Amino acid sequence: MPVTKLPFHADHIGSLIRPSSVAEAQEKADAGQISHEDLKKEQQNAIQDIVKKQQDNGVHAICSGEFDRKYYFSGFFEKLEGFKEVSPVPWDLTRLSAAPIAALKKAGKQYPMAAICDGKIRNPGSTYLDNWKMLRECVPKEQWGECKFTMPPPCYFHLRLGPGKCYDKSVYKNDEEFFEDLAKAYQQEIKALYDEGLRNLQIDDPTLAYFCSDDMLDGLKKDGEDTDKMFELYLKAHNDCIAGRPDDMHVGLHVCRGNFSKSMHFSEGSYEAIAERFFQTLNYDTFYMEYDNPRSGGFEPLRYLPKHKNVVLGVVTTKHPELEDAELMKKKVREAAAIIAKGQGRSEQEAMENIGISPQCGFASVAVGAEGMTEEKMFRKLKLVQDVAKELWPDRP
Repeated sequence: MPVTKLPFHADHIGSLIRPSSVAEAQEKADAGQISHEDLKKEQQNAIQDIVKKQQDNGVHAICSGEFDRKYYFSGFFEKLEGFKEVSPVPWDLTRLSAAPIAALKKAGKQYPMAAICDGKIRNPGSTYLDNWKMLRECVPKEQWGECKFTMPPPCYFHLRLGPGKCYDKSVYKNDEEFFEDLAKAYQQEIKALYDEGLRNLQIDDPTLAYFCSDDMLDGLKKDGEDTDKMFELYLKAHNDCIAGRPDDMHVGLHVCRGNFSKSMHFSEGSYEAIAERFFQTLNYDTFYMEYDNPRSGGFEPLRYLPKHKNVVLGVVTTKHPELEDAELMKKKVREAAAIIAKGQGRSEQEAMENIGISPQCGFASVAVGAEGMTEEKMFRKLKLVQDVAKELWPDRP
């Protein structure tokens, strides 16, 4: 298979620290104190501002900061025909064995929103086109290709809702039927965004890495789930959703371990348990992996990365504002390159061409950033990523 080049060796995941004006406008809109149009106007102004700051700071993979969404997973499922939004989510609708649900309940937090399928799934045309245009209109047309747009994964609510609660069994008899129609909705969405100029799409999935967690696997098995079958189902759903995308559209997958307020995370354990099936089954161009602390394990699972795929190593954390050591970052990248090269039978220099670096996650965990993180400190982190990339890949950072 042909190698899809990384858009940038220095990247970032997408969400940025949200201005208080946007958060306040969202609260007022939820309370019915301002209109949807007023909220959208506030979001557009904030997006225009953060895009200019990214340009001024030389940040590539220009994003909206996800200022146009209440949650990073907002805006797709609940806008498809066949889904209804539930907010907040009663505990009896959730899967308490799922890592994020268990952690939130233990912490005394409410699960904020879910979309439940109660009819045949159909994409009305596009759910995200207006959001993409809010970002696109902030840059000249020749810079559209530098913009990144994010979407939630197909398995998001399937894992988080209780067995049999994700869709109405009178509408879909089984998971295969449900995911088949959902995949068609994704394919239509991706085509609509592509037709309007999007060339860099990222799916954010804080689900697949949970299969690295023995605690969650044990809980799912107690629910009567075949965890191997479930994992395979999710891999197929991912591939089906991005099937048929144009050759000149880069599609990446960010694997997150949970990065909620106050650095709450939901999964620990090496990628080793899923790595071979994960890397060799999924048809993404690039994998964005968390590697900011020991909870993710070592780089050894990267030996399964195919030659025609890329990996972006999240070696800078968004969970605290202190800057990482640049020399240690470079050492980690070279260590990963040696493992990938050995697994692929290539030289380390060749392997380096398919490696990038980034923060391990977005800077706004749902809507709230890490304690002590400011916009200024966020851009220092992004500059550190750029500076290290310039040293490691001087020809094309």
